Amino acid sequence: YLKTDVPADKRATVLGDSIAVFMKHPDVEKVFTKAELAAQSVRKGQPENWTLIERAAASFDAKRSGDLLVILKSRVTPIPDPTRGYVATHGSIWDYDRRVPMLFWWPGAKGYEQPLGVETVDILPTLASLIGLPVPASEIDGRCLDLDAGAASTCK
Repeated sequence: YLKTDVPADKRATVLGDSIAVFMKHPDVEKVFTKAELAAQSVRKGQPENWTLIERAAASFDAKRSGDLLVILKSRVTPIPDPTRGYVATHGSIWDYDRRVPMLFWWPGAKGYEQPLGVETVDILPTLASLIGLPVPASEIDGRCLDLDAGAASTCK
């Protein structure tokens, strides 16, 4: 955030100078301004296919976001004390930090890692299929995920 007492006629210069300073830092990948993020349309679909600005815009809120968004390089994590065992924040735009494991298990289930991107809205149709509950696809946002590595699908 820029201080509110920065005169309106100096804000663009201060923002530009700030971006230049941040971009010289070896841990910084990119810096976006509030105006850039506000102008960016938000994409639908799997975030792993989005550009950096599209990923940043997806979490931008014009009323609450700062004047600048500084994106750190991949694998650079702002953890003040790494000796406490933390390795990720689930707060960056990089795929490794954005993903959270989901585990589905039932008696007789074989291990399988879903290689495709998964969204939280996919949980309902996946679980509904496992228990045989019909859910019209037109009435929900998610999709059923096949939880079996075999030729058969757990989606019905």
